[in-house]
Amino acid sequence: MRHLLLVFLLYVLSSASIHAETQVKNDSIKEVKYDQREDVTPVTFEEESLEEYKEQDAFNYLEEEQVESWWSKFKCWLFNIFDTIWNFLFGDIEARGFVGFLLKSIPYLVIGGIVALIVWLFIKLNPGKGLGAKNKEQEIFLSEEQEIIENKDIEALIKEAIAKGDLRLAVRYYYLLILRELKDNQFIAYEQEKTNEDYLKEIKSSQLSSPFEKLTHLYDFVWYGNFSINSQQYKTAEEDFLTLKQQINSPSYD
Repeated sequence: MRHLLLVFLLYVLSSASIHAETQVKNDSIKEVKYDQREDVTPVTFEEESLEEYKEQDAFNYLEEEQVESWWSKFKCWLFNIFDTIWNFLFGDIEARGFVGFLLKSIPYLVIGGIVALIVWLFIKLNPGKGLGAKNKEQEIFLSEEQEIIENKDIEALIKEAIAKGDLRLAVRYYYLLILRELKDNQFIAYEQEKTNEDYLKEIKSSQLSSPFEKLTHLYDFVWYGNFSINSQQYKTAEEDFLTLKQQINSPSYD
């Protein structure tokens, strides 16, 4: 009898619970109301307008993959090396405060040091620096030669060099005197960039080109070859220079 009574009570309680739950669900459901107005227009989209929006950057929500530069790769590589060394020495200990700031700055200091070293090596070992200096010296020398030919009293310079016993310099002045005579008599067109071989090719008369070629070899041997010359050799060279100077000014070559 007691068992039947217990089963009856459980049935009543479960039925009441199910009824209450069903009532709550029914109360929570709201009625869907449709707009019954006649002036409502459905929303439409034109395909052309959509295409115009797609072409505008403001409506482009695609994310482009950024290509990592070599500089970023180099910094990551350097930081990874530093982290490996740090973990090897200190494990998982994390530095903080001033020590942490200093340790984080070390990779940047290393990069700065490498850049400074490259700049220093470029300045120190730049081969163009010496070449530029050499060209500058040559320009100064040529400018001096042009100044002597166009503006200086070469005969007076020859006498001054002989008085000092500098026969090599006297030979140089004699050669520049010949160049000036050839220029003034329009046998050559004197230019700073030309060589003595260029002047030799410009002389059409063989009676002038042959002795000029001989004196050119002598000048190159004594001046550029830095060979000394004695008094007898200088006297012979002086006679040849004066003979050629007289031939250049001779009316028969005008």
